[in-house]
Formats: sequence, structure tokens, C-alpha cells
Amino acid sequence: MPRVISGRFKGLRLVSPPGRSTRPTADQVKEAVFSLLVSLPFDFEGARVLDFFAGSGALSLEALSRGAASAVLTDHDPTALAAVRRNLAAADPNPAATVLRVRWPGGFTRLPSAPPFNLFFLDPPYEARDLPRQLLLEVAARNLAAPGALAVWEQDPDTLGSWTEADVRPWTVLKTRAWGRRAAAFLEFPSEVPA
Repeated sequence: MPRVISGRFKGLRLVSPPGRSTRPTADQVKEAVFSLLVSLPFDFEGARVLDFFAGSGALSLEALSRGAASAVLTDHDPTALAAVRRNLAAADPNPAATVLRVRWPGGFTRLPSAPPFNLFFLDPPYEARDLPRQLLLEVAARNLAAPGALAVWEQDPDTLGSWTEADVRPWTVLKTRAWGRRAAAFLEFPSEVPA
């Protein structure tokens, strides 16, 4: 059973959605992802998080546990959203989180009006090979990324190797890592967007 690995919710056991429609991030991969974020360095304190494919909500809960101020968690699967709500309620009776049923890429108008986000999680179904790249470009076009924001794009290694940095500008790739059949790219939004 997955768990929160650090912070104020450390040790909390998380419910995973039943069935094969979601693919929860394994604790080992999650721990590696958050260790890399800390090493970049990323300051979770006060961060605003947007989780495009929340699944169980494990990534956003880990960020909230480490001091993130708020999170917007989206998914289109009702069973995933039910798991997200259960996990949030178990962590905090009044979580600083918004849960939305959204099917991407058409869900941007459903997002709450808020300051730009500092951290984005993109862990889509493997068949949605190009969708994260589209979402990153749309985030930039809609001014949803705070200066210096980071994005973590999890996919299979073949998908992450099928695009170049030019395909996601103005984002830049800071690091890529692979763990067996899972891989992640860590991308940064510029602190200043050229005029």
C-alpha cells in the first residue's frame, strides 16, 4: 500500500483506485522524484501545485505534506477521484486542495482562478503519449506557470526520449531519470519570459 514518505503526513497509508485505469506511482519512484526536486532545489513551502492526472493523489499529498500551500488535483476517472478525496480526508479534515473531474486537454476553463502554479505533475496514461507536451505548452500560453516553476513529467522511457527541448519551449529540461519502465523529465519554466 503506498504511503506518504515525508513531512507532516509522513507514514499515511494511501488508498489506490481499484482496477487498471490508473497506475499509482510506486513509493520507490516517488521517493526518487521528490529527492530530485529537493536537490534542484525546489522549495515546497507555500508552493501551489497542479496535478493533471492525480490517480490516488499521492504526488500532490506528498507536496502538501512537505509544505505546499495548495493543490488542484484533476482526473477523469470517478474511482480515482473517490480515492483522492478519501486520501485527502485522511490526511487533513480541511485540506488546502481542490478536486476536479477533468478530461484533458479541454479542462483549462475548469481550473479555479488563482495565482500561477509553482509545481506541475504530469503522470498520464501511457497511451496519451503527446498529451503532456501539449499541456505544458498550454500552461505557458495561459500564463499558469509562476516564474521558475517546475514540472515533473512521468512516462515510459521511450515516450520521454521521443521529443526534444525545442518541442516544449519555453520550458527547459533540467534532468531526466529512468527507473526500469518508468522515467521522468524535470522541466523548468523561465524566471523571465523573453519579450
